Amino acid sequence: MDVPGFALITGAASGIGKACALAFAAEGSAGITLLDLNESALATVKSEIEALAKPCQILTYAVNVTHEADVTRAVTSAAQIFGRLDYIVNAAGIAIKHAGGAAFATTSDWNRVLDINLNGTFYVLRAAAKIMLDQTPLLSSIDSRPLQRGSIINFSSIQGVAGITLSTAYTTAKHAVIGLTRTASEDYAARGLRVNAICPGYTETPMTMGNPDVLRAMQERVAGAVPMGRMGMPREIADGVLFLAGGRSSFVTGSCLMVDGGYTSR
Repeated sequence: MDVPGFALITGAASGIGKACALAFAAEGSAGITLLDLNESALATVKSEIEALAKPCQILTYAVNVTHEADVTRAVTSAAQIFGRLDYIVNAAGIAIKHAGGAAFATTSDWNRVLDINLNGTFYVLRAAAKIMLDQTPLLSSIDSRPLQRGSIINFSSIQGVAGITLSTAYTTAKHAVIGLTRTASEDYAARGLRVNAICPGYTETPMTMGNPDVLRAMQERVAGAVPMGRMGMPREIADGVLFLAGGRSSFVTGSCLMVDGGYTSR
């Protein structure tokens, strides 16, 4: 996938974030920084990466992405240790269903979802972009083409382009992530910093499989609205992330890659 540089991944202790970490390591990245709330789970992921027997340096930070100062410290520390940051994957997120819809969504649920899914994404993007803009461009490991000073992949969703019932806060946040992605890509495209979004469809992750309300709603939607007739696997989303991160997408910025089994094609 042409990702020889240094990656930083949020939400890296489980689900899609973990799958991305394993994928970067398997594809030969020189180093990976793992951010998540769960410190013990981060240690487990680190051990799994080390078991791949690939020469990859691993850093872990137990960080809540809603804590602006902590995010900035972790991103800055990783860049100082590695000497640069080449790929940012903003995979941290939560999903909450609002019984009764928008009229009955609580302010606490609204704030929590937007704080993690939108504000957290912005804090990481902002801290990383300041570092990346001062870097020399990374060269492709395939054909030595000058690639980017950095590549940032934000996690939106199929709910970033479509409304889904009982998902007021999540849908709003994921629409906003696409707006953030597009405006940041415009800001820095000419300076060699690429910013894209990936929009997963219904995917089997601990967040979705562990919440009965979310899982039930997803299964109902998959049965009638996903042409492939199944949920995605985290590693399938990770493949899309690696494409957007590396040299295979050197002329791609401001884009939203749908990885959804065909859901949004209808």
